[in-house]
Amino acid sequence: MPQRVQESIEVQAPLQEVFTYWSNLEHFPEIMSNVEEVRVVDQETSHWKVKGPVGTTVEFDARTTEMDPERGIGWNSIEGEVDTSGEVRFEEIDSDRTRIEVTMNYADPPGGRVGEVVADAISNPERMMREDLENFAGKVERGEVELGGPGVQA
Repeated sequence: MPQRVQESIEVQAPLQEVFTYWSNLEHFPEIMSNVEEVRVVDQETSHWKVKGPVGTTVEFDARTTEMDPERGIGWNSIEGEVDTSGEVRFEEIDSDRTRIEVTMNYADPPGGRVGEVVADAISNPERMMREDLENFAGKVERGEVELGGPGVQA
């Protein structure tokens, strides 16, 4: 059964710096606890390894469909074990405060219906997304994440 997860948070940082950090997809393992690795293949394609049910790892390729600070970051899977799409939107609340809104859509979890039941039993995707966003905001506000530092690519 398809699933949609949507969460948002405000972070004490300028929109452009937040967008620049998030637009480097290889930062996602630092942002999302279920993402093990992201490898950028080319300008539009990335390869993802994420935690699956019962200690497994699932892999898929995704195509970036949007990459703009005013419209956000969008993607959809194109090949692999997961059928997913989503977007991250950024809204400037103040010159140094940004709202981040993440929407993720999942279909056909690994293992079919059995995988779906197991995944639902051991995880709460809404809670996990909320905790990941709160963790990111906390790191930014404690100065643990260098938003505009070296290695950040748009």
